[in-house]
Amino acid sequence: MKIAVFSATGDQGIAQVREAAAQGHEVTAISRNPTRADLPEGVAPLAADYGDHDSLRRAMAGAEAVLLNLPSTSFQAAEPLLAAVRVIAEAAAASDSLKVLVFNTSMPVPAERMGIAAQDARLEMREILMESGAPVITMQPVVYIDNLLQGWAWPSIERDNLLYYPHAETLDVCWISHADLGKLMVAAAKRPELAGRIFDVGGAEAIRGPDLARRLSKVWDMPLRFESMPLETCGEIMAEVFRGVATLDADVLAREMTKKYAWYNDPDDRPFFVDMGPVLKELPVEMTSLEDWAARQVLPARAG
Repeated sequence: MKIAVFSATGDQGIAQVREAAAQGHEVTAISRNPTRADLPEGVAPLAADYGDHDSLRRAMAGAEAVLLNLPSTSFQAAEPLLAAVRVIAEAAAASDSLKVLVFNTSMPVPAERMGIAAQDARLEMREILMESGAPVITMQPVVYIDNLLQGWAWPSIERDNLLYYPHAETLDVCWISHADLGKLMVAAAKRPELAGRIFDVGGAEAIRGPDLARRLSKVWDMPLRFESMPLETCGEIMAEVFRGVATLDADVLAREMTKKYAWYNDPDDRPFFVDMGPVLKELPVEMTSLEDWAARQVLPARAG
């Protein structure tokens, strides 16, 4: 199958490129600078920009499946991305070759608008795509376990042996890896009969913070402990980490992150929990255990 992967050099996109290539598909890696990533052999790099709508149309030409990843609306202004999604939706609906477009929301998305900018933008994108007439499958991952190695989480692990995250100690979290989402995205691309469906996806089990720290301690051989980060602190840390990269004002970014994590911790909605049993019946892939994921990581403190 000819598969085009958008945002192919980002952490989420490159995992999908690698999975599709490993399964023998003909893969095009679409990015502003696709040569900056270590692409698998045989993958064709293709430059396109979300601000250049003609480049988006050209990038989709001839594709049988599109895996659509987009820059984060938690840190970037939504309107330029919404405009790009409208173009992609129109091109997908008009395509003679496209069998399915698989949209990765990159985060949980509620059924209706909640006044949280990032989620509201993702919901609007989903509506644009699914109302376009194109064959669209939506994948809504809960939260990435790979985030623990990023600049807002890893420093406290390395420095203080502290897993410091804005989750209540009793919050059930079905962490999913980029690699497992890649498997699910490619599995969906091979099942165009599922067009119109929305799948909430997570890891194979729900893990609470203290248990996550205990289990990672064993694999990484470090005495980790868990502490729940105040939501306002999370917003401040994110604003600082993405300073100079985000297009959102730092105060706005911090405020929106606080609102978003307040919802993530809602004990009634439970947006970080998903039962993967029914999903795996329709998208049969082998999920990675927490321990296997942890053992495969090159930890930042040990890299090089």
